[in-house]
Amino acid sequence: MTSPRGVRALGLVAAIVMVAGLAGCTRSTPLWSKRGGPPRVVVTIPALDNFVRKVGGKHVGIVCLCTTQGPHHYQFNAQDAILLREADLFFAIGLTLDNKFADPIQVQSHNPRLQYVKLGERLPKHLLQSNESEHEHGKEEDHDHDHDHGEYDPHVWLGIPQAIRMVEIIRDELKAVDAGHAAEYDENAAEYIGKLKKLHEYGKEKLKDKKNRNLIAFHESLGYFAKSFDLKIVDVIETIPGAEAAPAHLVKLVKECQEKNVRVVAVEPQYPKETSAEQLRRQKKDIQMVVVDPLETVEDKKELTEDEKELKSPDWYETKMRINLNNLAENLR
Repeated sequence: MTSPRGVRALGLVAAIVMVAGLAGCTRSTPLWSKRGGPPRVVVTIPALDNFVRKVGGKHVGIVCLCTTQGPHHYQFNAQDAILLREADLFFAIGLTLDNKFADPIQVQSHNPRLQYVKLGERLPKHLLQSNESEHEHGKEEDHDHDHDHGEYDPHVWLGIPQAIRMVEIIRDELKAVDAGHAAEYDENAAEYIGKLKKLHEYGKEKLKDKKNRNLIAFHESLGYFAKSFDLKIVDVIETIPGAEAAPAHLVKLVKECQEKNVRVVAVEPQYPKETSAEQLRRQKKDIQMVVVDPLETVEDKKELTEDEKELKSPDWYETKMRINLNNLAENLR
């Protein structure tokens, strides 16, 4: 027989469960109430924020997860699952970039109508680059086996052909959940694809006279970017994002710079200046440190909305890509 205290305890538990259940059925999350939609769209990285905004225009509400913390180190929480519970679409890259946090929150959202799209994994194989890159870094070094590089390079948003195809997939997914605005999505996507093609032409024109196109990247993020603009990544400094290069690897990099006449090291604004890149510069003083932002996160919080869950400008991607190209054009020879 249950004691009075036990009855009260069971009643309390039942009440908590009931409230939780009701909370799960409501659509009152403050982050969504301040935005447009439906469709309500969650994206993992800032570039996808812009891609969705350019296609969806005024019809979509967007929340971006990796604004101040990049996908390699993003720590998800219960609020993310609640956001997805009220969303219509969830766009990630996949290819091991954001799987570790995107997969769990998709499951924990318990949203049966949510369309979860890994854009990188939807790209045709001819647009993907293998992680078996031309340079041989890391074979002689110890690696963190918890860091899974995957079969393909996941940094697909930095390649123009890849970005165009992702925009097309986003267009089709928006049309599937919001057929009433399909014509606008088609029109918006066509206009944005035209802008991406102009961005491609701009970069090639800026770099057309450069004879020495060799550079060292900060980490393995610039493969698609390099192919789009006919650059050559000789090697990378950090074989694991956020992990300082081993002394033996720095020695190897100095040798490669000498043998292959590398004069430019692409550094990332999200990382502190006193890194392995600076150590390399001290050993090879004629190297130029050039900022090339991989756009995995937003460096300047002024570019974000007050809650830091959305970009203020839908042109952020194009602007940052042009800055990257201008920085390289000023320093390559």
